[in-house]
Amino acid sequence: MKNKTIAKVSLSVLTCAVLAGCGGGSSETDNAPTVSVSASVALKEGRSANIVATATDDKQIASYQWSQVSGPTLTLTNTTAATVGVTAPAVSSDSDAVLRVTVTDSAGQTASANVTVNVANNRLPAVTASFDSAAEKSNVTLTAVATDEDGDIVSYNWQQISGEPLTLTGADSAELSFVAPNVTVDTDLIFSVTVTDDDAETVTIVGAVTITPVLTTYTITGTVNETAFANAQVSGELAGQSFSVTADAEGAFSLPLTADDDETNLFASITVKQAADTGVEFYKFVPSLTADSAQVAPLEKNNPVVQAVAASADDISNRVSINAVSTALYSLIIAANGGTAPENLDSFTLVEKAISPDELIEAAAVAQLVSQGGAFALPEGVTSILELLTNTETYNEYIAAAEAASPGIVTTTIDDIIADPELTEPVDETSLASIYFEVYPAANGFLSRGGNRFDFNSDGSGSETFSAGVHQFNWSLTDGKVQITYAESSGSTSFYAVGSCVLGLTQEQVDRLFAAGYFQVEVRQTPQNASMTRIIQGEKTDTYRIVSSVVRAMVPVTLPDSTVISTAPITLEVSKDALLRNADKLDDIKFTAAELSGDWVFEHYYFAGENGLGYANMFADVFAFNSDGTGSTVDTGKTFNWQLNDIGTVVVAFADGSSTKIIKLDQLDTDIQVFSASYDAQGNLVAADADYALKLDGSDFKTYNLSNIESRYWNTTINAWFKEAWNNDVLLWSEGINYFGWQLLASGEGYQMGSTVTAPPVFEPLFNARLAWETEDISDTVSVVNLNRSVCWDDQTQACTVRTWRLVKSGQGILGPRMYVLEVQRRRDSSTSPWAVQNGLGPRLNIYEEIAFEYWNDTAQTTNDATLAISQSLPAVASGKKQPAVRTILEPNIKVNLTQ
Repeated sequence: MKNKTIAKVSLSVLTCAVLAGCGGGSSETDNAPTVSVSASVALKEGRSANIVATATDDKQIASYQWSQVSGPTLTLTNTTAATVGVTAPAVSSDSDAVLRVTVTDSAGQTASANVTVNVANNRLPAVTASFDSAAEKSNVTLTAVATDEDGDIVSYNWQQISGEPLTLTGADSAELSFVAPNVTVDTDLIFSVTVTDDDAETVTIVGAVTITPVLTTYTITGTVNETAFANAQVSGELAGQSFSVTADAEGAFSLPLTADDDETNLFASITVKQAADTGVEFYKFVPSLTADSAQVAPLEKNNPVVQAVAASADDISNRVSINAVSTALYSLIIAANGGTAPENLDSFTLVEKAISPDELIEAAAVAQLVSQGGAFALPEGVTSILELLTNTETYNEYIAAAEAASPGIVTTTIDDIIADPELTEPVDETSLASIYFEVYPAANGFLSRGGNRFDFNSDGSGSETFSAGVHQFNWSLTDGKVQITYAESSGSTSFYAVGSCVLGLTQEQVDRLFAAGYFQVEVRQTPQNASMTRIIQGEKTDTYRIVSSVVRAMVPVTLPDSTVISTAPITLEVSKDALLRNADKLDDIKFTAAELSGDWVFEHYYFAGENGLGYANMFADVFAFNSDGTGSTVDTGKTFNWQLNDIGTVVVAFADGSSTKIIKLDQLDTDIQVFSASYDAQGNLVAADADYALKLDGSDFKTYNLSNIESRYWNTTINAWFKEAWNNDVLLWSEGINYFGWQLLASGEGYQMGSTVTAPPVFEPLFNARLAWETEDISDTVSVVNLNRSVCWDDQTQACTVRTWRLVKSGQGILGPRMYVLEVQRRRDSSTSPWAVQNGLGPRLNIYEEIAFEYWNDTAQTTNDATLAISQSLPAVASGKKQPAVRTILEPNIKVNLTQ
């Protein structure tokens, strides 16, 4: 029972305790927790924040739990703590997200509270930038202006999207800088700038900067010297652009041409067309231009580089005269340039030197006649003067018709042009070269040979230097012409073919000379005075008409029977049109020390042959140049020192005190034209000559096979480098003058070719002189070829005429394989007589090309009009007979007379 009682007591006590816990009586009550949080939190997308919940409980908060109720999904961290980390998502617009926090106390009781997270959409930066036009080569700055209303700008990034790659400065800043590139036309450069705000969001804008060329104006002013061109249309071409104006009633015009300021090819051409548009046009090349003296500043903001024409009225730098002479030169330049206008100054000067002065002045006469119209108007079917002057057949037909209508009209017109100072430019002290080098028009693939040098000293003295001596003279300017009076002259020597027309030889004298074996006679010419009228002032080559009074005398010939053949000297007037290279304009053609080291063929003045068995002249020799400034000549065995002066002239000083100066005049591949002047030990000019020079290329007859098959031979070109000897790249027959050479058979036999009596197209070779040839070694590295020609009268096994070749260069020519030889010819009277260097065939450079005999028949051209023969220089031919298409020349120039 005891135990039962105890049990009852314990239950009573427990019951009372429970009741007390339920509030009954004085028992303690357990309350639910409370929680609070901010009603809302503002948060920009991508940003993070902490949100704190405040919870209370009469006992203890057991846990926190954060969860998202609605809205864009937030990124939450520490979701079981009182402080939750919240990161706003990217939103496209402002949005609200609701978070709920729930707390639980130790009794498991809970309480919750909501917080609204206002997620703000990030505002992009506002960006502007200017992309204005800019002038080439100017400093350009592009500026970006950026703002961010809800944050900060943290970076800039400029990039070039298109155009020539440039060096950019400040590509990571608000300002981008660069130097505008050179352009020839308006050129767009595309750039972009990307701005990033502090929310890593970017804005990119793209723009184009137009780079405009800087233009320079060149105003050409002038007149058309012919009344038929009143109010004519004047057109100009420069750098691929065309410009035009209208001349006034007097033919005066002012033509502005514009080109990029970096344009270096300032080669222009002008065409003037009659207002009636009849095809009558005059032309002129302007090889170089000078910019107008006044160029105004840019006026238009959107086109800041266009420069206005502002040439002052007295600016004469581009003043020109367009006339028949300029038109003739224009047409011949185009013809010499393959039918197209030269593209630049270099190509112009290349063909300028090939213009025949004879053709020039007569073409000018034709242009002058055409401009007068009437009976001399353009022929039917010919559309322009240019077409007439560049078509040989049409030109010749026009000449024939003009002469038939008015005999002598061409010569009369030429005389009128020469006498007209508006057509032939007067000479003054500023335009007269201090030194002129006479040159002759050379064919394609050749350089000019021969030619004298004219020195015009400021004190009125001067000299004309040639291969065998010097003419001293006094000079003055009178009415724009150079007047020369020769004070001292050694005379010059030429060799003329024997004929009854040579200085009054009688037929009996001719027969006796032929019988004695003389087919040429020596003629000495001594000048008295001369007048030089300039026809064209060229870029580097001027054209003059030189009229000289000379005394011409045949050197007496003593025949084997002691008979002396001679004639009385005669005084005559000689007229020629000459190309004179201006030595003051040769700065761009110079020798260099690097190219000189080695062996060269140059000329210098020396006596060739043994004493009394030769003669002195400007002869070719091999010069061995050492890099240390020393050297020696091979043929004459002279030692020398050499140097280059400040204008690129090679100065060779020999041990005996004499010297030779060699100046480069022209160059074609590795062929060089030079003018060599020799001086005695006292410094007096002795002789000079213009001729080929070249550097030996290692060719030698030890390895070079020069033998011909029976259908081919070596044709000499020593007389065929003239422009008139060719029709483009076809060597003309020229009455057989250009047919001369040697056939060298592998057997050691051979023939001299020449003296033919047949002409194309029925040409048959004439083997007019038999010879034997052989190769001879003169050193371990050099061999020569001896052409043994005429046999001795006293020993038929011996040769009494020998031409010797040394091969100095080989390659491909115009017609076939080409070889350059240093040659000399020696003769003797009998097999026991001493050898003498033959006059006219002293050591010289010659050029041979191998061709077929059939070449002459294959290249003959047909001329169908016998009326083309209007002068003694162009004999009449039957219709259909093949003849070379040569240009009619009524006043043939005096050509260099070279012996083959």
